[in-house]
Amino acid sequence: MATDASDDDYYAILELDADADPVRVRRAWRKLAVRWHPDRAGPGATATFQRISAAYTVLSDPAARAEYDRRRGRTARSPGARPDHGASPTPTRRRAPGVMLSRLTGQLNALVASGAARRIERDMIELLLKPDEAAQGGMIAISMRVPVRCPDCGADAGDGCTRCGGTGSVKELYTAWLAVRPDVAEGTILTPSARCPGMLHPVSFRVRRRPAP
Repeated sequence: MATDASDDDYYAILELDADADPVRVRRAWRKLAVRWHPDRAGPGATATFQRISAAYTVLSDPAARAEYDRRRGRTARSPGARPDHGASPTPTRRRAPGVMLSRLTGQLNALVASGAARRIERDMIELLLKPDEAAQGGMIAISMRVPVRCPDCGADAGDGCTRCGGTGSVKELYTAWLAVRPDVAEGTILTPSARCPGMLHPVSFRVRRRPAP
């Protein structure tokens, strides 16, 4: 179970074997993200959700996963084992932190007002990351009210529906949880880990890196 896994074992957190292919990694993340999303499981699930997202951030990135596997292998090797002198050196890459990027976390309207975010289209929001935030990576949680299909009348909207007034949709509070990889590239699209059930216009987020001062 994700709640029992070691904080350092990303495969255990996602309930995967070490040879899981990218499709299985993404499928496992989606399943656990929906299950442990704080909007669904409650505020007490936040820490577990952050661990799941941090694990996925590393295992979904081929370079980060390769380094993690090498580090994991060195940790698992017995003290008397001979080092592998044939392995080619690779640059060090930071692990994806499970920390929150607090400047980019909060209510969407407040983030737009502060200049941390801007709405480009109905379904696209840009996040303006400072150089240190883009280099570090981390978790972002953005809350907003979104239109969802009316749970009473659904697609068969009519004047008789008192919940939506015949519009076929109502507004619900939704929190988009985003995992930002370390050294995230300009223009990267961040997809929330879970959608709001019945959401009519799914929202995506695009990274914009602010130049260094």
